[in-house]
Amino acid sequence: MKVLFLSQIVPYPPHGGVLQRGYNLVRELGREARVHLLAFVHPDVLPTEAACCESRAALEKFCEAVEYFPLWPKASPLHRVAGLAVGALSPRPFSVLAHRSAAFHRRVSELIATKNFDVIHVDTIALARFLDKRWSIPAVLTHHNIESQLMERRAGAERGLLARLYLRRETQKLLAYEAKMSGSFDVNVFVSKTDEKTLLERVPGLRTAIVPNGVDVEYFTPNQGKDMPALIYTGGMNMFANRDAVMFFLNEIWPLIRKQVPDVRFFAVGQDPPKELLDLAARDPHVVVTGYVTDVRPLVCDASVYVVPLRVGGGTRLKVLDAMAMGKAMVSTSIGCEGLDVRPDEHLLVADSPEQFAEKTVRLLQDPGRRLTLGRTARELVERRYSWRTIGGQLLEAYRIAIENRRQAR
Repeated sequence: MKVLFLSQIVPYPPHGGVLQRGYNLVRELGREARVHLLAFVHPDVLPTEAACCESRAALEKFCEAVEYFPLWPKASPLHRVAGLAVGALSPRPFSVLAHRSAAFHRRVSELIATKNFDVIHVDTIALARFLDKRWSIPAVLTHHNIESQLMERRAGAERGLLARLYLRRETQKLLAYEAKMSGSFDVNVFVSKTDEKTLLERVPGLRTAIVPNGVDVEYFTPNQGKDMPALIYTGGMNMFANRDAVMFFLNEIWPLIRKQVPDVRFFAVGQDPPKELLDLAARDPHVVVTGYVTDVRPLVCDASVYVVPLRVGGGTRLKVLDAMAMGKAMVSTSIGCEGLDVRPDEHLLVADSPEQFAEKTVRLLQDPGRRLTLGRTARELVERRYSWRTIGGQLLEAYRIAIENRRQAR
């Protein structure tokens, strides 16, 4: 099978979120298919030519061709401001405008005209504009989350009036764009049944498949660490959802935990920590802000409990699967574990109010046996359901469904 894979970001290095999913799916596809990858370069992920060359060498192990394109809003701070300004005036969502590229569009057209692809993989709805319904090649659209829902939740968590109004308008634009574009694909791929149900309610009649997020069960493994009285959360602070989660935890949950476990520490792990987080850590020696780390496993291994205080999000969280694969006991909000096939009190504990979250976290800190049991059942679940080898096969099956759907429509 020949696959044209269109990605909103170069899927390397595979450190969290969309990078992790993209890298592992491309790797698994490379075992069975010939993959031609077109991707946008994010300079905050690949800041140098050397980093780009390293990523290209890594991805060419699985792809027959790899091509990169610049993402114009990230060319400079001025470009980003201009992008936001244009987004405020345009009827199209900002994410669609951010990926405007004549060179990318031209290359997609050239490849479709000259190469005999079996399927086109569009890895986010923001890239849907590059496909023309007239093309005869079956096309699959991945929804890492429901973008309109994600934006709506972010608007609800935003404190500033102007930002909240901007995000609400983006929500409406995304709702319209999802309704317009999703139906033109042979299969819409979702990472969870929850997301599938949400979009089907808004756009009835879509042809769908579930290809969940996964975890490298050979890389993330249970290991005996220090098991010190410590809590940990991992996630790049350049993402609003992670910044909001950490600050919500520290402002509303952390004081309740410290009252009962005074010697506990909290590790906030992820790139670009905001000033308010750094200032808080400077006042509280029990809060450790690491910034970006190349390997989160030693830190996760040493912590007693992995906390997921997310209030904003969509899809499923790969960080949750990584921690489960490491056999960590976990306390999560409902949104934090949304879309995963987990059962509360068997694979993790779930709490949404600050009081409940603190109470359940303290309970785990004080009960090593309970931590061990939760971690063991979590690991068993990811081995059974969420290994990338299994999920790569599910994506190939979604491609076959798309090809059959197009054949039947002729």
